[in-house]
Amino acid sequence: MLSEQLVNGRSPRPGDDGLPVLRMTALRAVTVDFTQSKSSDRSDDGRAMLMAEHGDVLVGRVNGSLSLVGEGALVDGPPTPTAIPDTMIRVRVRPDTVDPRYLAHLWKSPVMRRQIEARARQGGAAIWRMNQRELADVLLPLPPVAEQRRIVGLLEDYLTRIDATTIRTGNALDQADVLSRTLTARAGLGALAGTTGAPADLPRVAGASDGTLPHLPAHWRWTRLHDIAEVTRGITAPGKQQKQQWNPADADVSYLRVANVQRGRLDLDDVRTIRLPASRTRAARLRAGDVLLTGSGSRDSLGRGWIWEEQLPHCVPHSHLFRVRITAHQLHPVLLAWHANGLGRQWCEHNATQTVGLASISLGKIRLMPVPVAPVDEQHHLVAVVQAHTTALKAASAAAERALVVAGRLRLNLLERAFTGHLSPSLSPSGQQEFVL
Repeated sequence: MLSEQLVNGRSPRPGDDGLPVLRMTALRAVTVDFTQSKSSDRSDDGRAMLMAEHGDVLVGRVNGSLSLVGEGALVDGPPTPTAIPDTMIRVRVRPDTVDPRYLAHLWKSPVMRRQIEARARQGGAAIWRMNQRELADVLLPLPPVAEQRRIVGLLEDYLTRIDATTIRTGNALDQADVLSRTLTARAGLGALAGTTGAPADLPRVAGASDGTLPHLPAHWRWTRLHDIAEVTRGITAPGKQQKQQWNPADADVSYLRVANVQRGRLDLDDVRTIRLPASRTRAARLRAGDVLLTGSGSRDSLGRGWIWEEQLPHCVPHSHLFRVRITAHQLHPVLLAWHANGLGRQWCEHNATQTVGLASISLGKIRLMPVPVAPVDEQHHLVAVVQAHTTALKAASAAAERALVVAGRLRLNLLERAFTGHLSPSLSPSGQQEFVL
C-alpha cells in the first residue's frame, strides 16, 4: 500500500529567511498547519531536504507526552515549499489502495491511538518515541477505496457539524467571560447606571503613577488601598539549602502560591504544605474575607486575585502574594476583588518593575493602589445585584463547557464507529480487510 518506503525527515540548520521547516505543532489538526513552521538555513550542508508534498501523511516520532507521540496529519497542498524535520516520518501511500484523506482521519481515531500508544517506547529524558519499524507494524482497517471515500464523505459531514457547534460554543464562552469581566469592572466603579460621574480628586503621591482615574458617582470617593485595608506580604518558604531544625511543636499548614490565585477565583487543586511554628502561622494565617492579590509573575498577571473564604483550615500565603484585610468594614471584599481584577490590574501593570523574565510590584507600592469606595449602605445591594447576573453567566458557561466535553466524546465515538465498520455498510461482504504499512 506504500508508494515509497517510510522515511524520516531531515532538519536543516536554523537560519533567517530560509526554507520553512514544520514544527511538531503542525500535526494537531487533520491536515498539516503550515503556519506552524520555522525558518532555516537554505545553504545547510548539501543534504537534500525532504519536502512535504500533497497527499503525504506526516507522523510525529518523538514527544514528551504519550498521548501526542505518533500524531499524524495530511499534507493538503503546501502553500510554499516546506521541509519535513527529522522529528517526523513521511508516509506516502498508493492512492489506488488508500485514500490519503481516509488515512488522515483514521490517524485521529481511537483505533490508531490505541495501537500507537501500545508500540511507543520511552527513552531518555522521559521522551516517547516511535520509529519506522514500529510504525510499519500498525494495522489499518482498510475497505476498498470507493468505500473509504464514502466513509470520508460521511465522516467529514458529521465532523463539520461538530466543529461548527464547538466553535459557536467556544465563542459563547469567550463572550460570557468578557461580559462578566465588564460587568464586575463597571460595578466596581459605580458605572452600571450609565450616569455621568464626578472627576477623581485623589491627591497624587510620590512613587506611584495613577494616570487618569475614571469618574465616580458624586457620592463615591477615591482612596488608597492602605487607607482601607491592612496589606501584608506572605511568608517565604525555606529554601532547599536551608537547614530547618525539627521542632515537634511546629505544624504543617496549607501554603498558597501564585498559581493558586487566579483572576476571579482560587484554584485549590494543588496546594502545597509548609511546616511552621505556631506563632508564625497565627501571624500569617488567612481569615475569611481576606483578599489575595498576586505580586509577582508575568506583567499582565500582577494584581489579580480573589477572596479567601476558609476553604482550607490553617492556610498561609506565599511571599509573592499580598494579603489584603479590609479594616472597619469600609469596603466589601468582593468590590475590592472586582476592582483589583479590572482597573487595579492595569494600575499594577503600569507601576510594576521588570527584571529578566519576571515582573513584580512591591508591598509599598501596592498599598498605594487607588480604590473606589461606595457608601457602605450601597455596597451590599450592588454586590447582590451583580452576583445574581454573574451567577447566571457562570451557570450558562458551565453548561457550555459540559457541551464541549460531550462534543469531544462524540467526535471520538464517531471516529471509532467510522473505522470499525459501523458508520456505513461495506460495499461487499469481503470488502473489509486489514493491511500493515
